Amino acid sequence: MSSATTSFREVGQTRTAIGYGVLGWQDLIDGARQWRLCHLLATADMRRRFARSKLGQIWIMLSSAIYISAIGVVWSQLWHQPPREILPYVAVGMMAWQLISSIINESTTALQTSSNYFLNQYTSTSAIVYAVIYRNTFIFVLNMVFPLLICIALGVQFTAYALLSILGAVLLIITCIWMAFVVAILCARFRDIVQIVSSVIQIVFFLTPILWKPELLPPESRVIVDWNPFAVLISIVRDPLLGRPVPLKFWLASCLLAFGGLLVTLPFFGRYRRRVVYWL
Repeated sequence: MSSATTSFREVGQTRTAIGYGVLGWQDLIDGARQWRLCHLLATADMRRRFARSKLGQIWIMLSSAIYISAIGVVWSQLWHQPPREILPYVAVGMMAWQLISSIINESTTALQTSSNYFLNQYTSTSAIVYAVIYRNTFIFVLNMVFPLLICIALGVQFTAYALLSILGAVLLIITCIWMAFVVAILCARFRDIVQIVSSVIQIVFFLTPILWKPELLPPESRVIVDWNPFAVLISIVRDPLLGRPVPLKFWLASCLLAFGGLLVTLPFFGRYRRRVVYWL
């Protein structure tokens, strides 16, 4: 009788925000424990993408290098700025943006394309999302080789201040984790959201200072940057590396985005993570 009462109380407790948050956190831990599966899923996708290619993953760096060089030269002419200033700015900003956009866009179909793992055996929902983040983080590290070479070639001076870019990248990835969970679950339930997310990402790209500098905006248009969370995330990665000052409010906002967003997402994830298998 007491055991039945205890189990009933436990079920009741899980139906609170804190209870769902605990369940969400437990699933995040379970997914981290399945790191071998995450690694295999991420590397298998990259092997399929570059199968029978002699250069393999080097094509990732080459394609990014060609794209960045073309964009940097064109936009330096449009903005009437020397390539020495605009090219490193665009290169690092594009790499940070590709990390964000790739994780969000791939998360829209991550659960649907991995449905066999849920239907054949128990698989933590977070493990599938971790695989998306793992793969794109690895690609981000590869892609950053070319922007760093550009910075060195164009005389950008690296100081201890540049190490803050690592902290910025960590905060960016933590933010992408909870964004990926929310997008993955919503898109598994409502398939039309996939197209909405893709369209929103394209619009946000042009509203974020990636190809243009915030100081080029008139004062009345500064709200585009000040209230754009993606502008904050890119700034904390790019600006320290290039020696550009990062306002304190950007660091505070990025911490709030990373950890505050994660805390808010945990109850949502804990509540709906087990329902995903019925939506696939």
